[in-house]
Amino acid sequence: ALSATATLDGHACSRACAGGARWPVQEGGTPAKVGMTAESATCGCCGGLAALWRDRGAAAAKARGCGQSRSPNGTPKWPTAGAWQDSSPNVGGDTTPAGGGNNVGFFRAPEKKGLMAPRSEGKSGNSSEAYYRGASDAACAGALSCQGFVTRNELTEASRGMVIVLVGLPGRGKSFISRKLDGFLRWQCKRTETFNAGKYRREANSADQSGRADFFDNTNPEALAIRRQAAMDCLRDLLDFLDNGGDVGIFDATNSTAERRQAIVEEARRRQHKYHVIFVEIICDDPEVLMTNFKNKVRYSPDFKGLTMDEALRDLQARVKQYEDRYETVDDDTQSYIKLYNMSSKVMVNRIYGSVAKSLMPYLMGVHIGTRPIWLVRTAQVQANASADAGLTDEGLLFAERLSAFVTRRMHEFHGATMPDKPVKVLSSTVTSCKQTVEAFFQSSDELTTQSFKQTSALGPLDRGRLSGAWWVDQCTDKPAFDSLRKRDPKWLEQWKANKLTCRFPGGESYKDVMARVEPVLLEMEMTTRPVLCVSHITVIQVLLCYFLGCPLGDAWDISVPEHHLFEITPTLGGSYRVETINIDDEPLGPNQLLRRRSRRLS
Repeated sequence: ALSATATLDGHACSRACAGGARWPVQEGGTPAKVGMTAESATCGCCGGLAALWRDRGAAAAKARGCGQSRSPNGTPKWPTAGAWQDSSPNVGGDTTPAGGGNNVGFFRAPEKKGLMAPRSEGKSGNSSEAYYRGASDAACAGALSCQGFVTRNELTEASRGMVIVLVGLPGRGKSFISRKLDGFLRWQCKRTETFNAGKYRREANSADQSGRADFFDNTNPEALAIRRQAAMDCLRDLLDFLDNGGDVGIFDATNSTAERRQAIVEEARRRQHKYHVIFVEIICDDPEVLMTNFKNKVRYSPDFKGLTMDEALRDLQARVKQYEDRYETVDDDTQSYIKLYNMSSKVMVNRIYGSVAKSLMPYLMGVHIGTRPIWLVRTAQVQANASADAGLTDEGLLFAERLSAFVTRRMHEFHGATMPDKPVKVLSSTVTSCKQTVEAFFQSSDELTTQSFKQTSALGPLDRGRLSGAWWVDQCTDKPAFDSLRKRDPKWLEQWKANKLTCRFPGGESYKDVMARVEPVLLEMEMTTRPVLCVSHITVIQVLLCYFLGCPLGDAWDISVPEHHLFEITPTLGGSYRVETINIDDEPLGPNQLLRRRSRRLS
């Protein structure tokens, strides 16, 4: 509240516009600020209607967005820092503040020392330094009424269900992207299902007939009717899945014309929940990538069964030509879409906000078809019943050395004769034992001594709240020590057994909480093109393995993560992963590693 003795009349913007709202006017009716036009009673900032307010005999004139005190003659004057007062908890609201009067809203003063009062209108406010710092006025609330902001607000809110529609010519990688999205969304605990129009087409007409190029000729009316009906049946089953409680439906089809795509949007809007539709167009013109995709498609697709590789490729290329003649790219800006060029080397988005922009979009940008090994490994062994900063045991150090020998050998197999400066990406939790494991790993290899690594708390172990302690680490075998909780907190253990996914430790985390914080690390692994080594803890590795194995996150607690083993994960052409558990106790040490161990033992 600002001290003032004048009796003031004023106009207030009905939209609470920060740029022109609540500007007091002088007693003669002249606006004290250009933002409010007294004659027309409209806001000059946003065009909103103005409501007249009066404050007679009050000890304070409150003006949200303005904050100017006024002398008895109506001259605006900035208060000193000591003149700011906080007279009501109603910040920016439109109810009457404490202290009486008919004031409409007010500007809350800074409470903490060191915060600056508004700059004066004098010399310093107009200086070039102030320009480069940026305007200190509140943002214009009138922008909230523009159509673009209204659309953004609607799309930012989470919808009841979402339809992801793939778009693209045959052999562009639509099914690959569908499978990747399906696995990622399921890992996020979203009820997700993929609906492939080609499968419906083969069920309506056998693959040896419906899979040939002439079946995709639009001058063939019978075949055209079968394809359209199959696509519509597929879409309706997808929408039925959402109606029955599904979260995301993925429509895997060419969807190559604007007419077809508009029909999809209209069909989704006919349903009760008016599902949000997002188009994901896959565009690829790289000849090498296309040929790889074509060969992979004809090798596994039922459409080409019984044909030689050359015959199948010719038939597929003829089918592609049928689609190219009528293909229409996604360019309707009233629709939400993501366009991926040559496997995310270029990305274009429209009307993408909220969780899609925060999670799905970065995931799609990180996905690629390159191969590389990903290694997940538990931290090396530490002393029993030790403090949080305890060192590794001799067995732990030996494990780190064997891990270094294994990774070095595999890096040579991956990179060949020429080793890059940073041959492997190393990620680690911030826990001391993880850091020591990685440091021993680097020191054991002559080729990794200059390699850096990234530590992140996102890879830290499950927070067990009041049930934390060294006992948990000591009693873990290849799985977390949940059975030990029978004596420590049997009541909570029963709650956890009823809901292993979302039940939190008292004052700690659940498995679903771990998944949420590990997601950025997973995205980093996906987008990396070189080998990745991740050193973490049992619960985190269990959560990551759920993604790579494609199993429900609710089953994470039961995945075996044995000590002194590593998981080697390799991407497949189809979009899934091959996961192999490797015991590296038998990995031979190199000559220099043996010398270092002998020297350390002698010292």
